Formats: sequence, structure tokens, C-alpha cells
Amino acid sequence: MEYALFYAEGADALPYVAADDNVGEWVDDVEARGVSEYGERLRPEQDATTVRVRGGEVLVVDGPFTESKESIGGFDVIDASDLDEAIEIASKHPVASFGRVEIRPFMRWPDADPDERIVPAGFADEAPRGRRYLMLVVVEPGGERGAADGAPAEDDDPEAWVQEMDGRGVRRFGEVLRPPADATFVRRRHGEVLVTDGGFTEAKEWVAGFDLIEVQGGLAEAIEVASKHPMARGGAIELRPLWPFDVHEDHVARTEREAAERGLRLEPAAAEALAEVAR
Repeated sequence: MEYALFYAEGADALPYVAADDNVGEWVDDVEARGVSEYGERLRPEQDATTVRVRGGEVLVVDGPFTESKESIGGFDVIDASDLDEAIEIASKHPVASFGRVEIRPFMRWPDADPDERIVPAGFADEAPRGRRYLMLVVVEPGGERGAADGAPAEDDDPEAWVQEMDGRGVRRFGEVLRPPADATFVRRRHGEVLVTDGGFTEAKEWVAGFDLIEVQGGLAEAIEVASKHPMARGGAIELRPLWPFDVHEDHVARTEREAAERGLRLEPAAAEALAEVAR
């Protein structure tokens, strides 16, 4: 069964200690076990861009869809035998020791091919051909057309969007997630694994699915792609550029090297990118 693992600091986060980061060992283990499909780190939240469409107008802001400390810092797609194995895998990730890992099962459609995986075979080894963004599809109850239970409006079916973006070669993979009620938190504190039901946050907004997109036109094209998604009209689309790194490098040296840019927005300003879309 396939699961998405989302990594975040959480409200009870402990300090990150680069010298204790064993993510390389974790990656080696999940790859050796054959449960890893794909995973990446995301640029910090200041490089997020949130896209909404209201009254036919595209609205963009710099930053994530929520101001809480629950901003997602990275993700993995795994294929585990069951939730117990997914919890065991998540508990060994270094983020579990100072932040927390959210396990989200994907929707299982009745007509889906049982052998089809979320991430296409070989994608993890494929060199990027453009700029990659994780596109988080966010439900915002109380928005223009949002519902309190996350139920989609009649024209919220994203299949037309999927077909268009697949045809353009922009969408590389993605899927709908089961709702937050089916999420599981995992933390590790003082050698004890702590497991809690529910999503990251009690805020009304929640991630309903995601797509990995790859564009040639940078943030401007990513905004154009996101604005066409039907959930942009009643919810929000958060665009997060990937932040690849060598999982086996010296993480102390890496942390020191990256410190200067952590507080900077390296993406173009959202408003400037939107203006480029209009041109």
C-alpha cells in the first residue's frame, strides 16, 4: 500500500542537530527494502507561492497556505505492506527525532490497476529536464466554493487538468490523498516512538493531494499550471520548489553552507511572476 510521508517541525519541535542527521542511512535502508518510490526536500517556506482563483482572477502570495509551524519541509512516497510498516519506516526518519512525520494513505480507486504505482518506474533516477515543484492541493472550507467536509463541487473533477498537463509533459505524477482523519503522526522522543491519529494541524485548511510538476518557464509557468487546477477556485494551490541535496554528504558542512540563504526568498516575487504570466 502506498503512502505519502510529509515532514514538518511541529509545535513541539526540538532543535535540529546536523551531526545527528542519519538521513543517508535511512534512504539506503528504504531503497534496499524496495519500499522507496521517490522523495525530496523542499525549499524553505519563504520560497513557497500560494495560488488562488477567486471571481475568475488569479491571486498569488509569497509564502505557504498556512502561517502555522506545520509547513511541510519534505516528502517521500513509499510502498509499504501496511500502516504498521509505514509507521516503522517513518519512526526511523531523522525528522521524527526533532519534528514529526505525517503518514497519509493515497486514495485507492476501484478501477485502478493494482500494479500501477504513484511514481513512474525509473523516475527517481531521471535527471530533471526543467524546474520541479511540488504542487500541494489544499482544501479551504469557507473559501469561495469550499465545503466543510472537503466535498468537491460538481466541476472540481481535476481529470481534464490532469489530461492537459500530462499532454504538455508538465505533470510527472500525483494523486489524491485520503482525508486527515486517516492520517497518522509519528514522532520519536527519548527513544520512544509516539503515534497519534490525525493530521498535522487543527486548522481548517488541509492538503487533499499533490502533483509533482516540471516546467521550463520557472515560477511563472508553475503559477499558470496551478491556476488551471479546479481546486484553485475554491481552495488553494501551494507551489514548493524542490531542494535536492546529497543525503550522504557531511550534514554539518551542508547546514553551514546553506545557512546564509535559509532566510531568503530565492524564487521570484509571486506578483512579478504573475505579471509574466499575463504577458
